Amino acid sequence: MNRLENKLRDALKRVEPPTGFSERVLARTLEAKQNARAGLFAWRHLRWGLAGALCLALVMAGIEYRAQEERARSEAAKQQLMLALRIAGDQLQFVWSKVNQP
Repeated sequence: MNRLENKLRDALKRVEPPTGFSERVLARTLEAKQNARAGLFAWRHLRWGLAGALCLALVMAGIEYRAQEERARSEAAKQQLMLALRIAGDQLQFVWSKVNQP
């Protein structure tokens, strides 16, 4: 157990950092911060682009919905007109046959 404790003590012994270590750490921190800002700036543009695309998609979906609704109403009106013409034709044929009976 003594050998393990010695290895652990050696591994955890305080070591002075090399010269310029703190400057390198600060430089990397500053660089990482600048890269993060650039990434955030790009994300903001992407976010606005996605919001615009979503709005456009919603508008197009609304237009398509109204067009589909209008087609359905037109088809229903066509069916009603065809029924009315069929009834009117039947009535005219009935009257024609009554008028032309000997």
